[in-house]
Amino acid sequence: MHKIYLALKAVIEKGGRFMILKRSEKEDISQGEWDLPGGAVEFGEEPIKALKREVKEECGIEIEVIKPVRLWTFYKNSEDTQIFGVTVLCRYKSGKIILSKEHVKSEWINPKNIKNYRMHKGIKSDIERAKEELDLQL
Repeated sequence: MHKIYLALKAVIEKGGRFMILKRSEKEDISQGEWDLPGGAVEFGEEPIKALKREVKEECGIEIEVIKPVRLWTFYKNSEDTQIFGVTVLCRYKSGKIILSKEHVKSEWINPKNIKNYRMHKGIKSDIERAKEELDLQL
């Protein structure tokens, strides 16, 4: 039986830097790679509320949602599970970073240094797009 999920990722900006999280080696996807906070929308949940919930669960902070920056899709572990995703530009609002067990480290990075981090090329692209969007708003 085929399954479809909706996932959301947050490109969170604070002072011209963007938050990335290093995934635990125990995770089933992208072990040890840098990622953006986010996750799946639960049944009956509004997408924006889901994104805020996932960010709070994964790193303990509050965000302001600005706008979508990319739509994406991939198949998880087999052709039976397809995930549709939206990466959303956000701004840090408040809170202290407290990581979930999914992640082992967090950093606020300068986009110029993104090449120094092992992450999916789509995430690098999301951060670059978010920077461009913010430059347009200044």
